[in-house]
Amino acid sequence: MAQVFTRQKRATLTDRALKEIRDAIRSGKLKPGERLIEMQLAEEMQISRFPIREALRYLEKEGLVETEPFKGTHVARFTEKDMEELYSLRSSLEELAVRILIENLDEKKIEKLETIIQSMQKASQTGNLDQMIFEDLRFHQTICELSGHRKLLEVWRTLESQLQVFLTIEKDFFETAYQYVSTHDPIMEAIKNRNLETAAKAIREHFGLAMRVIREGYWKKSS
Repeated sequence: MAQVFTRQKRATLTDRALKEIRDAIRSGKLKPGERLIEMQLAEEMQISRFPIREALRYLEKEGLVETEPFKGTHVARFTEKDMEELYSLRSSLEELAVRILIENLDEKKIEKLETIIQSMQKASQTGNLDQMIFEDLRFHQTICELSGHRKLLEVWRTLESQLQVFLTIEKDFFETAYQYVSTHDPIMEAIKNRNLETAAKAIREHFGLAMRVIREGYWKKSS
């Protein structure tokens, strides 16, 4: 077959803009409701407005930004209902994933998950909260990956950007970073013990706690 496409050697300006804006939203540097002005973003990044416009379109598909007629584009404002729907869907996906994982578990898979837990603990001890959140997401994504259920993983990945926004909110309402990380221990122990029902229950309780923490710390405090 003759070559059809040219090889891409470096990221495009749209990719760069997409990553920078996405990271700023995920980390909380750009707040919910904050206006995103193409010209201002283009000036800060020293690029034209076209890559910014394209990046914002991608982010709108991810649910991280919203565009309203005559009001422009702003960082998405997530509601309590958004949180409940996102976490209930995530809980169902990961409960299925952990069941499949345990049915096909081996020592290499356990070791991989334990390594991520250790990285999460290390990040919490050094105060690297961005890395801690990254490892948190990686732990849950790896459970989905190791299940071998490709469609499940595809759906989980569509939630990733919004999940990181909520994790950034959630971490601030635990007394310590260690307490935040320790909520993953029951899941890991149940997986190691190959206990299907205990692992599924641990997943449900993990996300139930997360929803309570966010609800109490964020919505009720701000109401």
